[in-house]
Amino acid sequence: MKKMGLSIAALLIFGAVNVAYAADVVTILINGKKISSEAVKIENGTTLVPLRVIAEGLNQNVNWDQQTKTVTIDEKEQSSLITGIVVQRDQDIFVTEYPESSSTGQEANRAIIYNLTTLYNEVYRGFLTADVDSDIRVKTEDELDFIKYSEATQEGSVSSSYTYVRLNKPSYEPQVGENAPSSKDILFYIDDKKPEDLFLAVQNPKKLKEWKVYKVKGYGSWLQKEIDIYVYGSRGL
Repeated sequence: MKKMGLSIAALLIFGAVNVAYAADVVTILINGKKISSEAVKIENGTTLVPLRVIAEGLNQNVNWDQQTKTVTIDEKEQSSLITGIVVQRDQDIFVTEYPESSSTGQEANRAIIYNLTTLYNEVYRGFLTADVDSDIRVKTEDELDFIKYSEATQEGSVSSSYTYVRLNKPSYEPQVGENAPSSKDILFYIDDKKPEDLFLAVQNPKKLKEWKVYKVKGYGSWLQKEIDIYVYGSRGL
């Protein structure tokens, strides 16, 4: 568990926080999520925000030691939202349940989860050049032929060749003030007709047969490389 001293913590924390105000109304946004601003004060042109409000908004524990007059901020133990990874490279399918606690290729699991979720966050926020597919609600059985393979629960080989990664996770509905779309599982795949591009499909948590598809131009080789590194790191293949 990581601990930070007060002065260092304050510098780190405020780098992730946006504070905006108009007249006497103060809004605090932490990673896009609106935080209660009842305890915020503006004195002599300086915005004062309680350290606990910021730290807890960043999912940190805050402790006060009365004897030593010390504030300690501890990083909370965080469990992954990813409950499974299904990867297909050519005709081979690789399956890992609870990847961050799995005894199989734990570092490789964490690396591919981080890299793919980072890409996902950049795409839906518009940080990358991405085109939303004209049909944003795709029927899996009609448009995404490999869906049935991505639901595999055991490793093995199949007759059809595909390139994709499926991250399984619980349904997510954003809270008020959060800048994130509704989602369930996320698919990263390459279409043989456009191998230079990466396609990112987000499952609709309310209609599980529907996916919103983004096209990320020029990222096809990036995904292929990520898969190759993952398979080698987790399986030695």
